[in-house]
Amino acid sequence: MEHITFERAVPEGYKEVYHIDAANKKTGLLLTLASLLIAALLIFFFFKTLDNVTIDFSQFMKYYLVVLVSLLAYIVLHELTHGVVYKILTKEKLRFGITWSAAFCGVPDIYTYRDTALKSLVAPLTLFSIILIPLLVWLYHVDQGWYLAVGVIFALHFSGCIGDMYMTALFLTKFKDPATLMRDTGPEQWIYTK
Repeated sequence: MEHITFERAVPEGYKEVYHIDAANKKTGLLLTLASLLIAALLIFFFFKTLDNVTIDFSQFMKYYLVVLVSLLAYIVLHELTHGVVYKILTKEKLRFGITWSAAFCGVPDIYTYRDTALKSLVAPLTLFSIILIPLLVWLYHVDQGWYLAVGVIFALHFSGCIGDMYMTALFLTKFKDPATLMRDTGPEQWIYTK
């Protein structure tokens, strides 16, 4: 028997219990401020862990360009990671886009079960942390200029997952029932329970 990962409509007996819209000015601003705070704290941490080694700031433009290109690529790869997980689990049409406050990937025409939603939510944080953390450890011992540059990328990766972490926390603390459904249009999510 095939595992059901979504519904095409909200089943009878379910009701909407939560809604968030990252494109909403107040919500978007709160998420952006939280993200900036996390990024600042992480960047401060990476600066403080430097071994009093003089960084060759003549390389600054090279570091800056690598960080800039990496971040642009990361935004696309982050959303594609959500999309790959959604596509594998649902085989449904994806919706990608960007608002003033967030890039997004959603599956607007279906209602995914909690397990499917959680897998998609945690995929980018997990995948890119697995890549970046060992790279940071290695670079710390090899080249602290590149360590700091990748630290900035990691800080922006981690802080950029704020919306995903928020929704994951809701599923892990408040909406634990496996029958919980989520509609994810990208910038907006609705949660439904029995």
